[in-house]
Amino acid sequence: MDVPARRYATSQDWTRLQPIIMRLYLDEDKTLEEVKAHMEEHHEFTTTISMYKKNLARWNAFKNLRPDEVLQILYLKKHRDAARKLSIFFIRDRPIDYDALQVYLSRNPSIFARLEAGATPSREAIQAVSCRSPLLNQSTSVSRSRLLMSSCPAPTMRCNRLLPVSEDMFRALPIYLERCFKTSLWSWSQSDCWNTLGRHGPSGFLSSVLDRCITAGLSATRQVEPGALRRALDVPFAMIIRVFRNPPPILIPKLLSTAAHLNRIGRGEVRALLLQFCRDLTIATYGQDHQLARFWKGFLSVSHLELQDATERILFLYMSEYDKRLGPAHSLSMEAYLKYFDTVERERGPQVQLESLQQRLSKADNTLTSRSLHELLKLEHALAVCKLKLEKGQLDEAENALSRLEPDSLAARDESFRCIWLGYVQCLKGDLASAETFYKKSVSAARRTGSRDCVLESLYQLETFLIHAGKHLEAERIRIERFRLLQKLGLLVWVDQRDILGLENRTSGPVVTMIHVGSGASNTRWQPSAYAEVAEYTKHISLGRGSG
Repeated sequence: MDVPARRYATSQDWTRLQPIIMRLYLDEDKTLEEVKAHMEEHHEFTTTISMYKKNLARWNAFKNLRPDEVLQILYLKKHRDAARKLSIFFIRDRPIDYDALQVYLSRNPSIFARLEAGATPSREAIQAVSCRSPLLNQSTSVSRSRLLMSSCPAPTMRCNRLLPVSEDMFRALPIYLERCFKTSLWSWSQSDCWNTLGRHGPSGFLSSVLDRCITAGLSATRQVEPGALRRALDVPFAMIIRVFRNPPPILIPKLLSTAAHLNRIGRGEVRALLLQFCRDLTIATYGQDHQLARFWKGFLSVSHLELQDATERILFLYMSEYDKRLGPAHSLSMEAYLKYFDTVERERGPQVQLESLQQRLSKADNTLTSRSLHELLKLEHALAVCKLKLEKGQLDEAENALSRLEPDSLAARDESFRCIWLGYVQCLKGDLASAETFYKKSVSAARRTGSRDCVLESLYQLETFLIHAGKHLEAERIRIERFRLLQKLGLLVWVDQRDILGLENRTSGPVVTMIHVGSGASNTRWQPSAYAEVAEYTKHISLGRGSG
């Protein structure tokens, strides 16, 4: 006997059975698989999981809290607390789960920074969230339902996971930023912001220094011999003192973004050296009570479990402060956003990345945002689209997302990055000849940057591809070139002797030590106040060795 053909759900079926699907999914808290099985067995309703997801999204049937909805809840709660009103909150006419909200707040503490910065929830969130005072008979049973929210305490008390974090560092940063703008340490125009004494030099120099730290971390991961790693780390630690004497507006966002990157590539020890050095150098330069010293002491006291949350809050604070002072289209605001994106949003899915970038691009202005930053935003947006298409197996669309960008409009560094991704897509498509062409174009673009660190990264990506393609002799040639370049990167490392070396006879206050890593040479102590001597010495090193 023939088995009757399976009939898939029509749009009329979806409309007719919507209440049942919503009840199963939301009220009974069933998984999509369980909903699907129930509907097939009891209602002969056959469809795919992806169709369930699509229609539930169309009905705004979300189990998980959304950032803007939580922000709107906190806004309403803040005003109702001021009026001493008890509150029951609803999202799309469904009461919120108090425990779920507490979990969300504990995992996303940056929502408090958005609240304090005056961020505006989306129109959809404002429409979705409502609240009212409980009826008299509700208040007696509310402790069982956990739907009634009591008065909202300060953010640090709202979330137990934040209790160990030093709030002093969050208070110190706005004071520091206020003083930098008011005392003219930083100057700004309609489209730019810079250190008055050093113009753009400190910021550019800082980027080179931190690039070198990343190169050193990657080199260790890629099994480079200790001597080469020593030289890769030498220059950035010896030279960073110049940046701290003339701090650029983007100093802390760049440092925290680099520290997060070092963590991602498994080089926590390099990250620890960098941050501890920053703390002790700040104390030696400005004193224990300076706002930057308070910040670094607080940040280094954060536990490993709280580190990501604290970093996210700090970067969001910077982004919000610059948006408020200079406008969201200003180049400094855009640069702060890109550091936030690189550290926080890049850890999330491509759809979240895409939404974030679309929102930021809508604020860009060709008259206020530097061309290089504007094009970098477009590149990140294209890359998010590319990742989405790759997830769906749409390789041609993934390639088109990146190919539509004009190579001449991108900075050489960004063009090198774009070519690496195009090479990867071609490799997935099986076109190894085209992939090799793109990887070699990446190296050519990297050479135009003048940065040895950028060249090293592109050479490594080309070498990895050639091994994958079975061209081992060519890969070995690239490897030799990469190692030779790595050997030209510098000489000295500066670290905090007390925290890293664990030596006896510790002194009071910070001690910075010159260490010849990987060699038998003795350590040479240097007093942090001897700036002229160090500047002269490091200048000699950089001229003698060269730095990327």
